Amino acid sequence: MVTMATWEDGPEYAPLVRPDAFTEPTISPLSSEPPVEQLATAAPKVRPAFADPRDSVAPLESLIPPIEASRDPAEPFDVVTTALTSADSAWGSAHWTRPSGPVAGSWSAAPSDLHASPGPPNEPLTPAAGPVPTANGFPAPGTPAWFTPPALPPPVPSTPVTAKHVLDAITPGVYISLAIGGFVYLLSPVMLAVAFALSSRMAVGRDHGRRAFTTAFFVVGFLAVVGVLNIPASFGDWWSFVGLWSLLICWLVLIALALIVRAELQRRAAGQPPPPSPWG
Repeated sequence: MVTMATWEDGPEYAPLVRPDAFTEPTISPLSSEPPVEQLATAAPKVRPAFADPRDSVAPLESLIPPIEASRDPAEPFDVVTTALTSADSAWGSAHWTRPSGPVAGSWSAAPSDLHASPGPPNEPLTPAAGPVPTANGFPAPGTPAWFTPPALPPPVPSTPVTAKHVLDAITPGVYISLAIGGFVYLLSPVMLAVAFALSSRMAVGRDHGRRAFTTAFFVVGFLAVVGVLNIPASFGDWWSFVGLWSLLICWLVLIALALIVRAELQRRAAGQPPPPSPWG
């Protein structure tokens, strides 16, 4: 038996003698190759012929559009005033052309010869009488009124802030509660809490006023803790200690609210914007 070559030897080492391991096929060999089936979608067997179109067509160079003369981008557009662009409308103002000559009652175009016409230079400039303003409320272009700045609106007189205005802005519920707490020390802590609850109805200076109440409650709470540590005798003595301090705090809060509301009313009367909040 001749040794059979393997796939590692290469095609030149194929055996010349049929190996013993192969067996004869059970069917006879084919007499001829099977016919090739031609599909309908396959390419035609005959090469197609390419020729000129049967009908006459325009040449390709005639399909190129003509090139128009381009405008120099450095040159400005020519805009003139026409009958359709009158000066009594927004369209007419946009297409209005300044007259070449000097305009009466306006400054001349030469920078070295600035003078008003008419009148000497030392006298104030008096605008010359021009045409009546147009229908849209603005003067016609080219008239003296067109180059005259508009008149400033008259200043709005500020209304003086009185004590009645301040008390009305604090609201009666708030200042009456603080006033009761400022005279009856046994009710001062309670009246301070009632005034804080009623301060939500304040329309002026409410945010700053509630911050003043928060500071007052912090001080009262601190004094209440100090009273518990230093006055352990009875509840009455402790409440009197807290009430006396609350009486003073009620007056301080009332004064703080009056100052806050008065400053806010003065700012609104003068038409000033609100100041930035220090709390962010």
